[in-house]
Amino acid sequence: PVTARITASVRLHARVADAVHRAVVAAGALALPPRAGRHLYVDLGPLKAGLVAHGVTDAQELEDFLSARLGMPAPGGHRFGDDLGALRVRLATGALLGGSDAEREECLRSPAPLELPHPNRSLITLRSVLDGLRDDAQRWESPR
Repeated sequence: PVTARITASVRLHARVADAVHRAVVAAGALALPPRAGRHLYVDLGPLKAGLVAHGVTDAQELEDFLSARLGMPAPGGHRFGDDLGALRVRLATGALLGGSDAEREECLRSPAPLELPHPNRSLITLRSVLDGLRDDAQRWESPR
């Protein structure tokens, strides 16, 4: 039972990390493809113009901005040794799976966890926030 649970957990977090990576890259931000673990380290530097339009100029402001909009912690890269000026965050896959043990357990047992209400809403929110930043960046970088 322990091995089966670990296998299911690894599979679940891999699916979520892949979905997060696709959303990040589609918005024009940078992240290495997920290989292991429950976190994705994201560089939002390419979206700097959009972030600056929202008053975000460093990793602490980015952490505050994303945490508020995503409804989940998005610790800035400065917490992991990056320069404060680098617009990087670490996104945890577990935070997208629900706020309760029951929601997370449902995700773990589901053959299609990303289609469940909480992960689906969380991923839609993530894509919306990132796509909005991409659109803002393009608007501010476009010649007038």
